[in-house]
Amino acid sequence: MRTYLDCYPCFLRQTLVTGRLATADEALLHRIMGKVMATLPDLPLSASPPELAQTVYGIITAETGVEDPYRELKQRANTDALHLLPELERLLAVADDPLDLALRIAAAGNLMDFGVQHDGFTPPERITDRIPETFYRDHRTRFAPRLSHARTLVYVGDNAGEIVADLALIRVLKRLNPALDVTFVVRDGPIINDVTMDDAHQVGMDSAARVLAGGARAPALLPDLMAPAVQQAIANADLVIAKGQGNYESLSQVPWPLYFLLHAKCPIVARHLEVPVGAGIFAYHPGEVDYD
Repeated sequence: MRTYLDCYPCFLRQTLVTGRLATADEALLHRIMGKVMATLPDLPLSASPPELAQTVYGIITAETGVEDPYRELKQRANTDALHLLPELERLLAVADDPLDLALRIAAAGNLMDFGVQHDGFTPPERITDRIPETFYRDHRTRFAPRLSHARTLVYVGDNAGEIVADLALIRVLKRLNPALDVTFVVRDGPIINDVTMDDAHQVGMDSAARVLAGGARAPALLPDLMAPAVQQAIANADLVIAKGQGNYESLSQVPWPLYFLLHAKCPIVARHLEVPVGAGIFAYHPGEVDYD
C-alpha cells in the first residue's frame, strides 16, 4: 500500500507524541517538527507508510539521542498483558473452537497500538472486552484445513503487549498441530511500540517459536529489506500470518500468499480494505496482486 497525503497529519502527530516522550525541551521539539515537515514533501508517495516512518523516526532519534522513547511503556504493556495470559489460556482451554477464539483474541490485541491511536490505546486488561464477535473479512475456513497439514508457519509480529495475545494464538496453533514449527518475526530495533527481540524474550515468545529480526528498523516487515534468514523462512513456510496495520501497509502487494490479521484502525487502511473503520480482519492474500 502506498502512502497517501492523508497520512501526513498522522506522521506529524506521531512525531509530536514521540518527541514529547523523548524530550521536554520545547525548542528541540519545535526543531524536530520543522525537520519532519520539511522532509515529508521529499519522500516518495509510492513508498509504504512504514518505509517513510523510518525517516521520520530517524529524525527524532538523531535530534534527541533517545533510541527508544517507548521503552518503559512497552515493558509495562508486556508485563500487564502477561498478567492476563492465564485468563486467556483458561478461556481457550474450554472453548468449543479454540482456533476461532485465539484468532479473535489476537485481533483484539492489535488494539494495543500507540502509533495509530495514542489517546485511544487499549490497555491489556481491557482486551477481553474488545474481542470481536466475528471478522468483517473472514478466511478462517480456508486457514483451518491448511493448518492441520502445515509443517512451518511464519508469524510477523506487530506491537509490544499485543505479542502476548500472539503468544496465546501460537500456543493454540501448536496444540492443534504439534508438528508445527513456528518462526516469529520482530523489528531490528525500537520504533514506536513495535515488538523487538527484547519484547519477545520478556514475554517468553522464544519458548514457543524461533524469533528472528526482520531486517529493518521500521514499523513493519519491509519486503525489500528482509533479513536473509527471514526471506528463507517465508520461502519455506506453509503458512504466513502478518499481524497489524503496518504489516498490511507494507505487505499488501507482495508476490507470496499470506493471511492478514488486524483491526482496521486507520481510515486509509479501512478504505484500502473496503471495510468499516474498526473492523476485524482475518483475510487471505493470494500474492502478486494488490489485496481485493
